[in-house]
Amino acid sequence: MSYCVKCGTQEVQGQKFCPVCGTPSVTTNSAMGMPMPPLTSTEMSGEARVLVGLSLDPSRQSRLSIFFRLLLALPLYVASFFVGIVTFFVVIAAWFAALFTGRVPNGMQRFVTGYIRMYYTISAYTFLLLPRWPGLVLREGPNDQLSLAIEHVSLNRAAVFFRIVLAYPAGIVSGILSIGSFPLLVIMWVWGIIAGRVPQPLHQALALILRYQTRLLAYVLLASPTQPFRGLLGDEVAVSSSTLHIDTPASTASTSSLPTHWLVAKDSRTYVIVAIVLGVLLYAVQYGRAH
Repeated sequence: MSYCVKCGTQEVQGQKFCPVCGTPSVTTNSAMGMPMPPLTSTEMSGEARVLVGLSLDPSRQSRLSIFFRLLLALPLYVASFFVGIVTFFVVIAAWFAALFTGRVPNGMQRFVTGYIRMYYTISAYTFLLLPRWPGLVLREGPNDQLSLAIEHVSLNRAAVFFRIVLAYPAGIVSGILSIGSFPLLVIMWVWGIIAGRVPQPLHQALALILRYQTRLLAYVLLASPTQPFRGLLGDEVAVSSSTLHIDTPASTASTSSLPTHWLVAKDSRTYVIVAIVLGVLLYAVQYGRAH
């Protein structure tokens, strides 16, 4: 399965050009590469991209794996807890470094990106978005079921100092999405046990929610200066073809056939809106009972 190198649209075998943006097809020109842009290192400032790659077509999964998904994911969460402790101290050091230099050091950026990749992978497996037990994924590999690339750019020192305050509104939205997506996840779980595959609209909706939360984590942990709101309901057709800048040598960066530009079905966007509405209602009920 391959995708357009510019907009991430899934390609059909034999097509010469992407039907969305007109870019020459990967399936007929292998030299074009894959949708993840070349990885280089450069100094720049401004908005940075957090590219999350994941198949938008749900794979067939073992029913037993779906039934015991939380149990299978438990060891991953235990291990990630200890990695998270180390990450906490790395982020503190990165906060001081960015406050004085306006940039997170390269080594710290890579470590934090690895932690975010691990969080993203474990969450995707728990959300039934991945068919295989992923293990602890801290580095990008050629057989990954998902991908993550974070553009490493200069940071605004004032935004670094007030990062927790600035992230608070996005954190509220994330909490609402977490509460509201739980009923959708239960439906996916039951459906998956019966059919061995989750419904595509729910798969895409949960993927959008997870991408939002992953980008929020990148913002909170200083890996990116960009708020996570853009793309919550899917991406637009037109995208930039500019190079992604990240502190990984181009010669060692692995490519990925996973789409990073997500053109999702209308029903998927509707389910995200439903999750927001359910989250607000469930939060209001919980708040009313507490008071």
